Amino acid sequence: MDKRVEANRDTRLRIIKAVVRLLERKNLSDISVTDIVEEAGVARASYYRNYDSKEEVLSEAGRMIIDDFRRNREGVEEACCDYEEVARTFRYFLQYREPMLALHRAGFTSIYEGLFADYVQERMGVAGSDAASSYRASFFAGALFSVYVKWLERGMDESPEQMARTFCSMAAGVFEERSS
Repeated sequence: MDKRVEANRDTRLRIIKAVVRLLERKNLSDISVTDIVEEAGVARASYYRNYDSKEEVLSEAGRMIIDDFRRNREGVEEACCDYEEVARTFRYFLQYREPMLALHRAGFTSIYEGLFADYVQERMGVAGSDAASSYRASFFAGALFSVYVKWLERGMDESPEQMARTFCSMAAGVFEERSS
């Protein structure tokens, strides 16, 4: 990879991590560009060369998390609704506990919900399919994400496996094909 491209990628990642760390201590509206560049250890020009706003930084953070999630799911054969896949999802998001909580508190939850819903729609193969399949995928994505957010807000005291069992028992029968 080109050294300039790699250096720019590193700069963007440092800025993202800085904003997330700052969100653990301050509200987004109280964070200045000066705070960000000092926390990231980058020049102000580097910030403005890469981003137009703090919100753009947070949006990219969400895309990076969901893209990494997508890469980690490549080659996994289980259906999205399968207990093992749901447990993997909870385990995966547990590792992003602090940044996701900071981003949630900053009001960016809907960005991640939309990205997650797109992933589920793709994974369940419902693009262009019948309405019922599309609604089922939307229901599944929204329900799983909502349970994840509530788990996040409550401190993630339960294990990912406990959360997967709870979710799967709540969703039992909803995702089964109906022959009507």
